[in-house]
Amino acid sequence: MEKSKGLCRQIALPDPSDALILQILSNALWREVSKHAPSQTAFYAPQDQPFAKVNVEDEEDQWGYGPIESWLDFQKEILKFSQNRKFIVVTDIANYYDFIIHQFLRSILSDYGLEKEYSLDLLLFILDAMLWRPDYMPNFGIGLPQMDFDAPRLLAHTHLFEIDALFSVDPDADYARYMDDIDFGVDSIAKAKSVLRDLDLSLQTRNLRVNSGKTKILTASEAEKHFKILENAFIEKISVRLKKKYFLQYWENIYGRMSIWLLRSNRGRDAFKDGNGPKLIKRLLAIAKNTRTPIPDDIFFWLLSDQPGLRKELFAAWSKSGVTKNQIDRLIDFFRSGEAVDDMVYILSMVAMSQTRFSRKFKNSQFSALRLALKGNEPSMTYSRLLMVSRFDNFSLLWSEVKSTLGVWSRHKFLSRQVAGFSPLFYGTSLWSEFSALIRRWSGDEGMSVFEFHDGLRTDPKRYKAVKAFLKAGNSSSGTEISHAKALMILSVVQNDDLKKLDRAQLVAQHPTMMSDAYYQPLFSRALSNMK
Repeated sequence: MEKSKGLCRQIALPDPSDALILQILSNALWREVSKHAPSQTAFYAPQDQPFAKVNVEDEEDQWGYGPIESWLDFQKEILKFSQNRKFIVVTDIANYYDFIIHQFLRSILSDYGLEKEYSLDLLLFILDAMLWRPDYMPNFGIGLPQMDFDAPRLLAHTHLFEIDALFSVDPDADYARYMDDIDFGVDSIAKAKSVLRDLDLSLQTRNLRVNSGKTKILTASEAEKHFKILENAFIEKISVRLKKKYFLQYWENIYGRMSIWLLRSNRGRDAFKDGNGPKLIKRLLAIAKNTRTPIPDDIFFWLLSDQPGLRKELFAAWSKSGVTKNQIDRLIDFFRSGEAVDDMVYILSMVAMSQTRFSRKFKNSQFSALRLALKGNEPSMTYSRLLMVSRFDNFSLLWSEVKSTLGVWSRHKFLSRQVAGFSPLFYGTSLWSEFSALIRRWSGDEGMSVFEFHDGLRTDPKRYKAVKAFLKAGNSSSGTEISHAKALMILSVVQNDDLKKLDRAQLVAQHPTMMSDAYYQPLFSRALSNMK
């Protein structure tokens, strides 16, 4: 995933079974470790995962470290610094995740007297195995993979407990930390330099260093500007009001339009370029998303090209508010330009489009141009192209893509699962026997597990009852309020002639937003009309 200027962060994508084990281990570890946190001003909270503790907030901080409340608490603590101290020290740790030594980390956690140390060993073993390394090289026991799960974040947070303990008892310095972002409130330049010296020396004992390029000593007024304190307070008032259930739709629309106006006007005066500007953009995009406010073309172009670190938030808002033809054309131009240097921009954009509700169909030529822009056989490109074709094109073209990319998806767990999940699109067509034979021969254990799952939904009433609650539940965070994968599961259920027609029709009726989509509506209408 691109951070800026073509520099990328490597993201680990655990398969479903590993993801579940990682989350269970991190949940259990957090319950024990949280009791030993030495400071109340070192902020962290588990992220909202589908199988973890659900947070009431929909937002997360800019880098996905967890719910936005923890980051806001961190900001409130810094606000106290600016009111009580003359100077604010802002710093972070250079390449933090890359240089965490597992032996040091384990010794720190072992000191807390955790009863089940083998759980910690298992967690470290799994994470170490997920780190990228050159072919045939052994595990080095250093570094944590970055992923969209709690486990590495939790370990990275607890790795700094000794730092928290050291500075939280200093009467001449206020201390706050949010992951590897560390801030101090002090009354003199001399004290600012001394805390930075002590911090750097303490980190060196753990093979870490302060990031000198991002370290600043600010006056109180400079800190207010850097942290965008007034702007964050204003946005927080809007966010709080929007969460009130009795809030009128009229005011919701006004605040949505206001978020776009703030994005455009602050961009014009370069207010987002310094300090916590990117975090303000993220919060304004969250308001636009939650109010279903359309993203104007100029804002879309700007964020796509100039703010790679916020593309995830852009595409999430884009999915909820709707896609325009101009934006698809701009996306095509962006892919063709060669500026898209990372994998995630392709994946995130196509996932967003697959979850967007289209009130009417776009010209086939536009999607053909987009498909051609997604050229290449890299796994990320193949995944994105197959997802787009399965959502917006016919099964004949999808079959052509599946056959032409056989050498790619048959060697890749994620891709083999994706292709096998297309089975309800081929069931009942002239290509069904060829497709099913191809999957059985080439998809491997991972692909076959998905293929057999869909087969169970299509033939076994008990299988449907086991996942009925899951299939009925919607997801208000996306435009169609359902993922494409879940929509295909529902399609398999509709194809199950051993279920009552009424039950199948009622399941589809649970997703009215999906059925108002110009591409899903004819697909499901045809399936419902063919029910026996």
